[in-house]
Amino acid sequence: MATPQDFASSFAHTLDLFRDPGAKEEQKAQFRTLAALLKIEGVTISAEDGKLMVNGAAVDGDTLLQRLELHSVKEIAIPADPPLGEMFELLRVLAEQPGDDDIASRLRASGATRVSVRMQTFVFGTPIAPIPKPHAVAPPPASGVEDIPDIVREATLQSAGFSPAAAATRTTADLIAQLKEKPEGPHVGELLAILGRQLETAMKTNRITQALAIVAGIVRAEQQVSDASRRRQYSIALKRMYNKGLLEAIAEVADHPADREDALLALRRAGEDGVEVLLDLLVAAPTIEERRGIFMALTGMKEGTDQLVHMLGHHQWFVVRNVAELAGELGLDEAVPALAQQLEHDDERVRKAVALALAKIGSSSAAEPLRRALRDKSAEVRMQAALGVAGRKSSALAMPLVVAMEEEEDEAVEGELILALGRIGSTAAVQALIKFAQPGGRLFGRKPAGLRATAVEALRLAATPAAVGTLEGLTDDGDKQVRMAAQSALADLKQK
Repeated sequence: MATPQDFASSFAHTLDLFRDPGAKEEQKAQFRTLAALLKIEGVTISAEDGKLMVNGAAVDGDTLLQRLELHSVKEIAIPADPPLGEMFELLRVLAEQPGDDDIASRLRASGATRVSVRMQTFVFGTPIAPIPKPHAVAPPPASGVEDIPDIVREATLQSAGFSPAAAATRTTADLIAQLKEKPEGPHVGELLAILGRQLETAMKTNRITQALAIVAGIVRAEQQVSDASRRRQYSIALKRMYNKGLLEAIAEVADHPADREDALLALRRAGEDGVEVLLDLLVAAPTIEERRGIFMALTGMKEGTDQLVHMLGHHQWFVVRNVAELAGELGLDEAVPALAQQLEHDDERVRKAVALALAKIGSSSAAEPLRRALRDKSAEVRMQAALGVAGRKSSALAMPLVVAMEEEEDEAVEGELILALGRIGSTAAVQALIKFAQPGGRLFGRKPAGLRATAVEALRLAATPAAVGTLEGLTDDGDKQVRMAAQSALADLKQK
């Protein structure tokens, strides 16, 4: 439902166009818009103590107020769904300069019965029967206003069915609902055009939530369309809407829980342009919290991989670190060669991020670069390589981890390597753990009880038949710590 300010603005704009001899097409369009506003609800416009009032509420509209005062009009009452001829005549006489007869008299002469005008000194035109008798229409002024039969006929035809002017007054939610209900309907083009204008207004007034709702709503409607020509219509509309400013605004709210789903949908539809905007934000993100939000927005987006990989060669260390973290989060196997090149980076923070990313990717192509990371001079880098190993999908990393265990001298790193093998749980990983959990062996030699207990925990994580059998055998191990760890692991597995 339109607000008093909406009525005032639309009425004033229509009146201004009626005063412009060269605005014939705009006159027709705006007249239809005003008629659509009045289709359901009437309006009273008045001048009171130097203020413009609409339905009893003070509104902005100095130009309209001046026009009412010029013609000594105290009040105009327009019923819901007024005769279009009477509306046209009201606007026409208001647009002209005052003459010998006041507006009330001129409306009476034209046969108006439903539009009521109250002058400063008397009242005229009390509304009567809802269906007026046919009447003669005064000729249009010489100002160039379009002929009344033409405008009224077009507005009447529009009111009988879908009206672009009426649609232009509806809320974004209503338009999106209609689009989703009939995504291939006959009025899709008009709806998309109106939503495009609403989007422009929303961006100009910084209403990002509304802008996002428009784009996401159109994308969802597009997903329901099967007809190729109709899909092109959506594609063209979205191409016009998408620009860097819009994408940046959407990207900034992509980590908000309430907006995340719509933002991801809109950014994914933007393809490489969406990824590029997010990557720019990633470069500039000063905190891990902000980067994490951007990671969430990019998760699942495979477009723009080339751009991401290219940024791993950036000259600023923090950009390489941020992008390496992202490559790991997204599991981008395509980034492995570029990540491998950064294993020699001077900054340890970069090498830690690269090692973690290679482990998270966990593919066969990542195995050799990860082996190099596990030999890094920094224990922190080696630790990240172990921590990043996710699970069974990383079976290709089992042997590099086994070899690293033989060479590792830092007990904390060695413990994480053992747990990483447990998460992998492949045959090779479990066999290595079984040997390591034993009191001694030719492959590893004797190990401290603490590391053997860690191997027991890794066998629990693997939970394969071979791992369970080994745990059962360790329940009577000579070392109390190992024995208790094995008993606890079996009890946990039985509960699960």
